[in-house]
Amino acid sequence: MKTYIVIYNKNSRGKKYTKEQLESIFMSHDMDTKIFVTKQIHEVDIVIKKYTDPQQYIYCGIGGDGTLNSLINALLKNNIKKPEVACISSGSGSDFVRTFAMPNNINDAILRIKKNDNYLVDTSLIESKSNSKYFINVLNYGFLADTVRLSEKLPNFVKRFRYPISFWLKLLTAKQSVFDIDTKKYIFNSQAFNVSICNGQFFGGGWNISPKSSLQDGLLNIQIFKVTKIKAMKLFFLAKKGLHLIDPDVIIKKSDRIKLNTCQPIEIDGDFFDYGPAEIYVKKHSIQFKI
Repeated sequence: MKTYIVIYNKNSRGKKYTKEQLESIFMSHDMDTKIFVTKQIHEVDIVIKKYTDPQQYIYCGIGGDGTLNSLINALLKNNIKKPEVACISSGSGSDFVRTFAMPNNINDAILRIKKNDNYLVDTSLIESKSNSKYFINVLNYGFLADTVRLSEKLPNFVKRFRYPISFWLKLLTAKQSVFDIDTKKYIFNSQAFNVSICNGQFFGGGWNISPKSSLQDGLLNIQIFKVTKIKAMKLFFLAKKGLHLIDPDVIIKKSDRIKLNTCQPIEIDGDFFDYGPAEIYVKKHSIQFKI
């Protein structure tokens, strides 16, 4: 029986647990666990460096998309080959696990994880001039990344509503910008409002931004919103249900390698990353996700 290395992000904006509570919950399911409570991203890496054998360990994050992102980065940057990864929702978004309809209740989620159903999932690596990071769900380039950057500066008492507040604040002064994007088979160099590059299907707390995305095909779904601010507002509302894809001003492409050549803000998995230029590479079937 493998041991579960459980990372609980104490800063996640979902249900709060103590280490003792988590130990009791996992013990009630007769699971061998080592539980670590973290506050900073670098702490996750410190933990994983001590448990690098995927033949002995399964890695579980408790939190939202940021927690899962931190765990996956620690695993892949430590060269752990095709690790088994689980995620239990306890965050404000938890969008990646929506694709698998994972239960929000921790006990129900553990029962699902214990069934031992693994799903080979792609991840992607993004590299800018000063930073590099893996992501598993959705990257935004342009306006939506700028709203995430603002949301991270908001005071703590509005953190639960940080995304919608920052969205509307940024929308007041937002406008189109020039985007220069290069894939293996397609070049875009024109005005646009936002670019969403999707591995998963959901982002932003349940918006079905990319209903046709596959997590296993080795390709990212690229959506270029070649629209004005007014039309972008309409399309973003349609995107909550995945209804924006039929609009002719949403350009849809797929690629396993993407160059972002202009200096626009970039966010990945709900956290601000950096500014372009940057390059993205798909890492096909790099983790085994427990569903």
